[in-house]
Amino acid sequence: MLPSPVLLLLLSRAAAALVPPPTNVTLSCQNLHVAVRWEYSEQRPQTRFRVRLIGSEGRYEERETPDHQYDLSDFVWESEESYMDLHYVTVTTVEGGNQSEPVSSKTFSFNDLKTVGIKCELDFPHVDVDAKDSGATVSFNNPLHYYSRLQLAAPPRAEFKFTVKVSSSGHFDEFCKKEQEKCKLNISFPEGGEECVRLEGRLFDENSVSSVVFRQTGDICATHSTELSMTIVLAVVLSVIVFIVTTVIIILICKARAWTLKPALLPSSLMDFDAAANPRDGDHGPVSRTHYSLLTVVPAEPCKTTSVSSGDGDSLTEDRLTEYSSCCSEGDLGEGYGGGGLEEEEEEEEEEEEPSPYDRQHNLQVDMGDGDMATGYS
Repeated sequence: MLPSPVLLLLLSRAAAALVPPPTNVTLSCQNLHVAVRWEYSEQRPQTRFRVRLIGSEGRYEERETPDHQYDLSDFVWESEESYMDLHYVTVTTVEGGNQSEPVSSKTFSFNDLKTVGIKCELDFPHVDVDAKDSGATVSFNNPLHYYSRLQLAAPPRAEFKFTVKVSSSGHFDEFCKKEQEKCKLNISFPEGGEECVRLEGRLFDENSVSSVVFRQTGDICATHSTELSMTIVLAVVLSVIVFIVTTVIIILICKARAWTLKPALLPSSLMDFDAAANPRDGDHGPVSRTHYSLLTVVPAEPCKTTSVSSGDGDSLTEDRLTEYSSCCSEGDLGEGYGGGGLEEEEEEEEEEEEPSPYDRQHNLQVDMGDGDMATGYS
């Protein structure tokens, strides 16, 4: 006999009572990161948790984990149909063949048209507001490029609409297509007013009906453009770098040429002069040598002649000087004054070569009287 349905229900409830369910199941969505968390006080080695993500369009995903949390981002951002859908999560405790009752989370969605317990939103990328003379330019990275998951999931015709609100001056709207990497909008500020803006945005589906909401930014104030000053600084830095590189290259080229080129040879005449002026070890230039002969001076007796002074005290006459010179030149002088051996040497030299009259000795000693001697010339 088969057990009745009532009995099966009672048995299943009894088994479930043996395994307590998780508690405090919460879901969070921070930008594109979606996760579910829970608590469990009776964790055992064999305890596991079955997580089931269910969508309103009938899509679901089921996974088991021993942890107390599970990342749902891959499932949510799989496609436009998924991130525009409504979702909720159930978590069940599993121990062996038994399991607890499933516990559900709140519903959540990124679609602004869905009525859910948790409305998920995205953050704006960094926004720049550059002020100019005629107004300002608001720019930021296109969210369809900034968020990689969104870039893969969004269809080609998806558009991002953003609104720039100016304090006490209304607002400006603009669309940014998926192929644009940057979203830009030129605006104007009221004269004398505060140059600050706030941005809002929505990512529409390809039917321009449903949308993902972007959180409104805080006040973003304009910064005056510094493009010109940055250009000047960049030009100066580049000039300095080029100068340094050029200088280094020139120095290296000069050193390389000094190492590789041989010194030019000097002419032979200058080489002799350089060798004599700058002698080196083992290198001696020609040296002029003068030969000297030893000369021995021997005192000699004066010539024996008659007195050369006149009786009346007159100075020597020209005839007597001539007579005295003749006496000495004929060999009456001593050996030290050309006599003796000197005459013999002169006679030997005369045999070889007749000397010039200018080579003969012309100096002679003259007695001036009273023992005074003077040098005469013949």
